[in-house]
Amino acid sequence: MDAIANVSAAAQRASTNASSTEIASQLSAAAIDADAGIAKQMLATLLGCQFPRSDEPFPSQLEHLFLTLRSMALTDDLTNLYNRRGFLRVGTRLLSAVSRDNRGALLFYIDVDDLKSINDSAGHAAGDSLLIRAAQVLRAVFRDSDVIGRLGGDEFAALAPAAEPNGSNLILHRLQDAVAADNRSRAESTLSLSVGLAQFNPRKQSSISDLLRKADMAMYENKVARMLQLSPNVRSASCG
Repeated sequence: MDAIANVSAAAQRASTNASSTEIASQLSAAAIDADAGIAKQMLATLLGCQFPRSDEPFPSQLEHLFLTLRSMALTDDLTNLYNRRGFLRVGTRLLSAVSRDNRGALLFYIDVDDLKSINDSAGHAAGDSLLIRAAQVLRAVFRDSDVIGRLGGDEFAALAPAAEPNGSNLILHRLQDAVAADNRSRAESTLSLSVGLAQFNPRKQSSISDLLRKADMAMYENKVARMLQLSPNVRSASCG
């Protein structure tokens, strides 16, 4: 209901010359948090369009706009990965699915090392380039069915169903190889990642927030203690 109220408020502000950015932000939230049909109806009302009957298709232009707004609400602009909101929402759905199937999952909390010093010494464009490289590496390592997001700043996360008992080691080695290959192919700043791991056990239910907190703690301990070095460019620690 809050999302519906937000859309109604956005429609009222539209008539008082509210900025398009503000209206888009409100509609983006509604596209995620409200029932899709209600959000579309509010969108049609805001744009002065007639909402179709239940037996009529939704106009393609409005459908495209609705999907664009939903993407805006879920996606990180720089990397085109999920943002924090998108990762939490889609990750929660994935945990529900693996729990129903009595399967485990692995949550990796990934930090880009020394981003602040690169921003300070080479500029924010160089830092952004490093973040984009990290996102590309993660896409290469994880599957389309996994959930990958940039949580903010230099922090990323990936959630993967655990198909094998040693799945975390396999993924970490793939990550190590992908980072090394990326660094060999470039002349700019070296990409280095610290990784923390938390495991989801369907018999001991944990929320996505719980897993993030555990994996973040493991990653921080890894950074401080430089535990379990797999290579100079990928350091990892785990928390069960």
